[in-house]
Amino acid sequence: MTNDENSVLDDMKGWLRDHGITKSNLKSYKYYLPYLLGNGRAGTPQSVTFELTLRCNLSCQMCPLDLPRMMHDKTDTEFVKSRQQAELSTEEVKRVISDIAEMGVADMTITGGEVFLRKDVFEIVEHIGTTPIHLCINTNGWFLRPDEARRLVSLKPHALSISIDGPDDLHDEIRRGKGSFRRLLDGIKNVQDAKRELGVKRPKIGITVTISALNQHRYSEVLDWLKDTGVDTVDFDYMFYTTPEHNAETEKLVPLPVHHKEEDQDLPMYLRQVDGNVLYEESQKAIRKAEEYGMSIGFGPPLETPEQMERRFLDDEYAFVEKCFYPWKTFRISPYGDVYSCSIDVAFGNVRDKSVKEIWNNDAYQTFRRALKKRRLFPKCAKCCALNNDFWRWLPAIG
Repeated sequence: MTNDENSVLDDMKGWLRDHGITKSNLKSYKYYLPYLLGNGRAGTPQSVTFELTLRCNLSCQMCPLDLPRMMHDKTDTEFVKSRQQAELSTEEVKRVISDIAEMGVADMTITGGEVFLRKDVFEIVEHIGTTPIHLCINTNGWFLRPDEARRLVSLKPHALSISIDGPDDLHDEIRRGKGSFRRLLDGIKNVQDAKRELGVKRPKIGITVTISALNQHRYSEVLDWLKDTGVDTVDFDYMFYTTPEHNAETEKLVPLPVHHKEEDQDLPMYLRQVDGNVLYEESQKAIRKAEEYGMSIGFGPPLETPEQMERRFLDDEYAFVEKCFYPWKTFRISPYGDVYSCSIDVAFGNVRDKSVKEIWNNDAYQTFRRALKKRRLFPKCAKCCALNNDFWRWLPAIG
């Protein structure tokens, strides 16, 4: 392919990315047709997010999980220990991964908490590498020391997603972990060095920046620090939150038993106290810097005005996308084996009792999908990170 052809291809990819159109969107018929015609049944899921642990070495101010706060504050140590013991064993995780591969699921994200707190994480990654599954690993970057980075790269995962919330001191403050910013920069370098040493091009490195009131005035500075690191993409995602009222309303509307998870998206108000004009100006700085540095960036959702940006945080009813196809497309598995769709407190089964294939279209899952399709969204859905691109706005919710 010539340089001109590569340039045209890059421009096309950039246009698609700017409009929220991904490879996954191009395969939307796989979940959209069952959504229209399946009466609650879904086709083969495209992807799965496997939460290997809820434990974490950091305690981000916007994190909804309970265990990281307990670990940071050194409280309830016995409870934390009991939750670690309740996690799926190595063999259980590997069995579930094999079941998922047999279903034909193409993409998997392993996440936490912090996945590298599991001592068996490399064994799990190696097992995924024996399947056709495309693997992305979510991490805060703390544990990517030279030896670990080289071992990881040797296993050839497809992608690595590293969370950054601001430049240097601001990142450490938000993540409540002194030195965490420098550790993740070193981790990125270690992974890139290992890729060069081993002569491989993967994992691709994507950066995720969560936008909140804490970093609204400085998040573009992340690009200044990353411009020479060779990362592949940087995504700026607006913080997900909900309210007690929306939680209670959703529990009443979902026709299934409530199954509370160890998380709470009712985040403190100080995280939401944004200024739309500040957010907008910072977004323009990020766009200009990305162009100057030749970096690929995106915003989720792609809000375009100060008014939209302010509503995203201060208008509890405002949703960028007003319908959801997520339960027809993907699912999540908790560290304890519960299969669920999203942040809504419903579990459809446990992989210790049934296979993923048996759970995916069981009566409970079909009931949930029908209820969601009827309403388009539940109240708790409004700020969900799955409702972040234009593509779903275009798809009609018929029936």
